[in-house]
Amino acid sequence: MKPLRIFLLVVLLVSTAAAERIRVTPDGNWRERLTGNSLKPGDELVLAPGTYSHSAKLELSHVGTAERPIIIRGEKGAIIKRPDARQNTLNLAGTQYLTIRDLEITGGSAGIRIHKAGDRPAKFVTLEGLHIHHIGGVAITCNHAGNHYEGMRFRNNHIHHTSGHGEAFYLGGNEASAIFFNGVVEGNYIHDLNGGKISQGDGIELKQGSYSNLVQRNVIVDSKYPGIIVYGTQGKAANVISKNWIVGSGDHGIQAASDAVIEHNLIAFSRHDAIHSKPHQGAVPGDLLIRNNTVVLGRGGNSHFLRVSADKALSGSIRATDNNVVKLHGGALLKIPATLDITVENTTVKPSLRELPKPWFDREHIAWQHTTRAKLLDRK
Repeated sequence: MKPLRIFLLVVLLVSTAAAERIRVTPDGNWRERLTGNSLKPGDELVLAPGTYSHSAKLELSHVGTAERPIIIRGEKGAIIKRPDARQNTLNLAGTQYLTIRDLEITGGSAGIRIHKAGDRPAKFVTLEGLHIHHIGGVAITCNHAGNHYEGMRFRNNHIHHTSGHGEAFYLGGNEASAIFFNGVVEGNYIHDLNGGKISQGDGIELKQGSYSNLVQRNVIVDSKYPGIIVYGTQGKAANVISKNWIVGSGDHGIQAASDAVIEHNLIAFSRHDAIHSKPHQGAVPGDLLIRNNTVVLGRGGNSHFLRVSADKALSGSIRATDNNVVKLHGGALLKIPATLDITVENTTVKPSLRELPKPWFDREHIAWQHTTRAKLLDRK
């Protein structure tokens, strides 16, 4: 074997051997291990059952690699609990190729706040299997001005009973001050974002300028603001909103200004419209494809399958096509200014709710589906 190949093999073996599996307990040095940037690519930090609580700020700055991500996970019964809402439960500062999973998170201001550290952006962070609840603000935020959040993966999390602004996911910043792109938000169960301490309570919010994101297979029940809201992408790749169940929104089911594909969703019993498009932070309605959705309108008279609020020309086409099914308990099919050229075709209106679309959820989420199905049928 040539010397260079031998050298590379030795480096690879040493690097692989350096990865550790570290198990901590609530009465050990868990804080020193969890916070900072001491974990190396390939390391796995395991939190044993118990409650992990500390009054100091918990800030993680670990950096893995695409080939060797860092994993932080909890065994069943592991809880990170902030003792008050004066600080976020977890802060991720410039973390990259980091996976956090199977933890209960509660008690802080925000559940998890993600942002860059100096010039190092936070990117390729995976949050999965987390139970985030009873916090003083937003569950998960990627909204710091000047940040560009790439490749985030937020999967199979259970989020409920937030406070303050109260979003489950606040992604991107106002007026495109922060950009969230190439992300995936899927399989999350979100509910009860409509309590008395919540001022907004969106389920999933993608701010202006955020682009090329996939929002799919989420169950969102009883949000105060829209279940899902997207603004515009400023000419970049569209966001895709697919196969979500949105039930009992206190506002619109989906609010989308522009640059989105809205397909295969179930939207039921929203207080206002199932799908509403209006100007928002510079985004002008247009470039929307709405297809294969099932909508159940509530009994109120101010709800519509599709409402477009724009008094000027569209930024692109709006097409509702390919077998949207609308079941009317009240409300009306459309509210669209006559001056706008909007295509609505192959949309079927039915008088009542007799069946639901087939579920799109993985086997482990069948309980979420059944819970939502029961709540939906109770509102018939």
